[in-house]
Formats: sequence, C-alpha cells, structure tokens
Amino acid sequence: MRARTTGGAFAPFDAFSPLTDAALADVRHMSASVTSGASWRSVDAGGLQSSLRGTRFPAMVITGPVTRRIVVGGGFTTYLDRSFGVVIQDTIDLRGVQQPITDEITSDGAVSDLRIAVAARVLNRLALGLGLHRLTGSTRVVAKRSFADSLYRTTTARDEVAYGGLGGSASLLFDVTPDLRVAGWFRSDSKLRADVGGNAVAENDLPLMYGAGVQWRAGARATVAGTATWRNWGAVQAIANSHDTFNWSFGAEIGSPGSPLRLGARGGQLPFGVGKAPTEVGYSAGLGRQFSGGRGRLDIGVERLQRTGLGLSERVWTVLVGLTVRP
Repeated sequence: MRARTTGGAFAPFDAFSPLTDAALADVRHMSASVTSGASWRSVDAGGLQSSLRGTRFPAMVITGPVTRRIVVGGGFTTYLDRSFGVVIQDTIDLRGVQQPITDEITSDGAVSDLRIAVAARVLNRLALGLGLHRLTGSTRVVAKRSFADSLYRTTTARDEVAYGGLGGSASLLFDVTPDLRVAGWFRSDSKLRADVGGNAVAENDLPLMYGAGVQWRAGARATVAGTATWRNWGAVQAIANSHDTFNWSFGAEIGSPGSPLRLGARGGQLPFGVGKAPTEVGYSAGLGRQFSGGRGRLDIGVERLQRTGLGLSERVWTVLVGLTVRP
C-alpha cells in the first residue's frame, strides 16, 4: 500500500511490497499486510464508451525473522488480470448465403503470483534476497454467437482455463550512506501453461524483468524515491503485438512516520497493443496512520490512471485500503 500510493517508487524498499525480496531484511518482528482496491474504469474503444467496476485483493505479504540476519516471507499478488469482454461483428458464409453474426467473448479471472522468499543482511550496509514464484490461477471464458437471421439459434460455449508456471527472483539493497539507499532486482519466469480440461492448449514465454531504484531520506520528515523498470515482452514471439516496456515512478513520503502523507507519479508503456505500445500515466496520493503503539497501521489512498493506445483510451479511478499488523 505504501508503494502503490507513492506511484510504485517505494516498492523496492518496502518489505510489504512483493516487488523485491531483499527488502524483507528490514523486518524485525513477524508481521502481515493485506491490500484491497476498488476501481472504476471508463473505456473509449473507437467511439464506443463503456463503464466497468471491479474489486480485487491485489497483494498480501506475511514475513518474520528466523535469525538476527535472516528473514523469510511469502504471500501473493496479481501477475496478470485476465478479465475482459470483446464483441466482434462479422459475416460468414452458410450454404452460399452471407449471414451477419455477432460474437461476444467474455473472460473473468486472473493469474496470481504465489511467492516464498528469503532475505539476508550479509553486511551492515548490504542485504540480498531470493524468491521462488508459483504462477497459478484460472479464468471462466464464455463465447456466444448470435445471428441477425432469427432462423438460426444462438449458440454458447463455456470453458475454464487453468494457468501454471514457475519463476525466480533476486534482488539487493545497498546503503550508500545512512540517508541514501539503492536497490536492484531481476526476475525470470518459465513458460505460462494454459490447460482446458486437463489438456495443455498453449504455452507462452514470459518476459525477463529488471530494474533499479534510489531512495533518499531528506531529513527526519521527508523521504523521496525513484525507480525504473524494464520488461522484454517483445521477445515473447508467441504473443502477437507485444512490446518491450520501460516504466518509471517517482514518489515522496512527508510527515511523521506515524501519520505520513504520500504522493506519487508513474508512467511508461503497456506490453500489448496494435502498432506502437500503449502508454500509461498515473498519479496517486495516500495517508497512513499507526495505532496500538505501532503494532498496526491503516493506509488509504487514491490513484488516477490514463491509458492510451491505437483506437482505445481508458481512464481509471482506484480507491485503495491497506492494513498491516504485528502481533
């Protein structure tokens, strides 16, 4: 939650963000964190406008130290959102007669990233982390075909697609000075397997991800950070219209640690789109509040996104709520 409301800039340095494993080394007591978000989307596709709403629990992290220098953690986050709807109008040949048809395809589900990780502070200024990831999830797909001619019956097909894959990640945190910290991370995943009825119907390569970040504590009541991330989706040849992506973020946390104000901005490319890669720009803000003598923290935030691609634009408002507890 702290990472999301700072535009993602604090993600490599926040133990309760699933981006890097090395950040777990900062945890001193067993703790758990969960985040929930509700989104309102306005989509314009070639002049056709629609409004969508969704609620998700995008991340959960549980972590705790096993020795003075070693911390283990785990949890889940959303890897790919597979919820969408498509309407296609076409004409097919039936017994030599051209018949107008309408195909409606809807998918509801997601691919989740389950993680178990370990971080070790090998030096006072250096922490290393490793993570093992299991990609899993499913989608319910419904395909409906209707005919303009009422003599033909509407047909509907339903299937459930199950997904599976593995991945690994590595990261480091290095304190250049007591107020300046840098981070680096790398992740590689296997092919993502799609099964229908227990039979594999597709295997798609997944991109490499790597990035770097800098965090500076500008006094006792202000911290700023920035990150850059690259993914080579363009190398995944099995997926049409995929593009390499570069994403940046910048954020700040202002005020006392017990009740900070957070601000953030981020931007970059999205991996899938006809022609040029679609672009995304987002702004976020949030507040945090500690309670029970620092054993709990409640975070709230709001995020505004604008996505633009060929023949498509989308505007999204998301309200976020996060809770962190230390028994």
